Amino acid sequence: MNGPSNADSRRFLQFALTLADTARAILEDTPARGGEVTLKPDGSYVSQADTRIEAAWREALGRAFPDHGVIGEEYAAESPSSPWQWVLDPIDGTDNFVHGLETFGTLVALRHEGRPVLGVIDHPRLDMRVQAARGQGAYANGEALRITGPGPGGGVPMLAATAPENFANGGHMAVFCALARHFPNLRVYRDCFAHTAVARGAAVAMVDWHVRVWDVAAAEAVVTEAGGRYVRLPGPADRYQVVFGWPQAVADALAVIESAM
Repeated sequence: MNGPSNADSRRFLQFALTLADTARAILEDTPARGGEVTLKPDGSYVSQADTRIEAAWREALGRAFPDHGVIGEEYAAESPSSPWQWVLDPIDGTDNFVHGLETFGTLVALRHEGRPVLGVIDHPRLDMRVQAARGQGAYANGEALRITGPGPGGGVPMLAATAPENFANGGHMAVFCALARHFPNLRVYRDCFAHTAVARGAAVAMVDWHVRVWDVAAAEAVVTEAGGRYVRLPGPADRYQVVFGWPQAVADALAVIESAM
């Protein structure tokens, strides 16, 4: 099989949406700030909700698609040689979550031979769900999405970028500084909240730096299906430096990044 048919894309997407519903149900049964919270060796947070959600997702995937692989933030990869890979981030923005900020999200993506098949970005506390599947379009709460550039209101378009420490940790703080100089309306929005902003047209593009595959796999599916451009820059195999959004804004950001590296 070379890739999913339209019928398969729809079927896989419907299953991904049930996973997002499962995450919402678990979060409704979880203290507002995550319950028990610990620190990982890299200093990032992991909450009780993170592990509960991913464990439930993996159990459901194992029953429904036993021949598919799974890559997730909280547990080891399963069946890494399978051409079908589910990519999971049970809570993207756990630091926001445990501090009571609503901008975190749950992320589900499916790839076939490295290409995006679907992506779901769900913001439970904001009641906002963005979804896309190959050949099926992209939607936010049922409204079709199309990335077409700055809106008719005028003004300086907004470029989103991840936190400066991501650039510093990746050894490219000069890239962030160059973007801030070139784009006077650059705004720092971490995690999938920024990805949703791009998909909905609030920001023309996003520069995400020194992140993992589970952080951006859903965004790749959504943005490309909505007519945007997604570019991964060279870097370590286990880290992603990506720019995505309105094609012209992506080209402008790439030119600035290239000049700073």
